[in-house]
Amino acid sequence: MCNFWQVGDTEFDRLMSYDDKCFIRPGSAWRREFMSRWVKIPGGRIMMAVNQQGDVIGYGCRSPAMTVANYHLIGPLYADSYEIAWDLLQQLTRDVIGHNIEMGTT
Repeated sequence: MCNFWQVGDTEFDRLMSYDDKCFIRPGSAWRREFMSRWVKIPGGRIMMAVNQQGDVIGYGCRSPAMTVANYHLIGPLYADSYEIAWDLLQQLTRDVIGHNIEMGTT
């Protein structure tokens, strides 16, 4: 069982702590700068999964494509399990019904 939070400025450090466990270069200043801009993309959504103890157990990002209407990109998406990843995907896409969604890799 977990809760899902939309990520804002107050949760950014927690998101980056989890990202450091998943991304190939933990503590990368470039990655932190990239993610700080990514979470502010208009029309995007960043969701974080948190367990009952308050630990981050996953997060995912969705952003609208800048060149194609009604098209959204997912990524990065990291989670402690497939089930959490699936639930995050559902949270990220719940408001884009009828739009195209593509998974990216980072």
